[in-house]
Amino acid sequence: MVGDRAAASDDGIADISGHVTMEQAVTGDVWVALCETHPALRGGLQTALYRLGLRNIEICKDSTSLIWLLQTKIVDVVICGTDLPGLDFCSLVQQIRNGTIGRNPFTLVVATMSEATLDDVRQVMNAGVDRVALKPMSMADIAGCVHALAQGRKPFVATNSYVGPTRRGPSRAGQSDDAMPAPNTLQARLAGTSEFRLETLISKGKAAVDTLRMQTSCLAVARSAHRVAIHFQQRLDGPIGKELARLRSMSVMLGECHRESAQFHLSEIASSMVLLTDLLGNFPPAHMRQLPVAVELLKKLSEAVRLAGLGDPNVSETVHAIAATIKAFATNLGVMSGVNFDHRAVIDGTPDLLNG
Repeated sequence: MVGDRAAASDDGIADISGHVTMEQAVTGDVWVALCETHPALRGGLQTALYRLGLRNIEICKDSTSLIWLLQTKIVDVVICGTDLPGLDFCSLVQQIRNGTIGRNPFTLVVATMSEATLDDVRQVMNAGVDRVALKPMSMADIAGCVHALAQGRKPFVATNSYVGPTRRGPSRAGQSDDAMPAPNTLQARLAGTSEFRLETLISKGKAAVDTLRMQTSCLAVARSAHRVAIHFQQRLDGPIGKELARLRSMSVMLGECHRESAQFHLSEIASSMVLLTDLLGNFPPAHMRQLPVAVELLKKLSEAVRLAGLGDPNVSETVHAIAATIKAFATNLGVMSGVNFDHRAVIDGTPDLLNG
């Protein structure tokens, strides 16, 4: 394939629209970590990459050497066997994606597997890899895979439990509002992007991931709180205990993530949500007339966390007022019922209230 050098946009993401010469990788200084464990296949893959014009190909025979490379270089592509000695492969990929290992959490990761079941493949995909290549594979297979990734990659999603390429199918990959364009340093290097601009690109990508994770977490909490509120408000049939427990768990995680951040109001939202779930989980039967008040507070808090997720700059004052009201309500209800809602978790069983 022959074509003109691609142009880089202002944010450093290269515009490569189908006319790419992989020989640009020589001057673009692409870094590849080759971590295939089978010696013969590793040699074949190295030859295939070299024929693409790639020269900076580092052989890593265990996770220690791979981690060292990731820490010292902006690595663009990792081709790695899931049986690489050392750190568990899925844990390794998750730590790369979360930025705790390496300089580039957006490194393109191709996992190579043999004798894999569908569950094995799913587990590896859920770690955050870009592609899975099943053995045996040809040199043409890996060359085609790298070239496809140079053309583009899937958008990223970010939650408290997962950061990586969206796991939607190709026809739906760009349909979610919960996804972001992910930096592709392989593509950017081929476009002639400098090391400095790569650093800027990665830094902006990290900030975007943090924002997306916050938005996704807030909206998930808001949706769960809305479901709980509707259940109690309309006295729907069926248990609500699992949804309450899920809401509480997500709220605890949201609070832990933002307790020491600049967005302290998110921690305040989380604490108030935990208090409300504890209260609703063990609402005093003798004071059921107060239940609509708790439900109304939950609805208000649900809307506040939704607005926080959307970046409303005025939501912090609203959150503080709602939190104070919830705390006062829980204190008064506790005085009347003799239950200290503010100091103990109560969702450790399925009280009668949760089943009707």
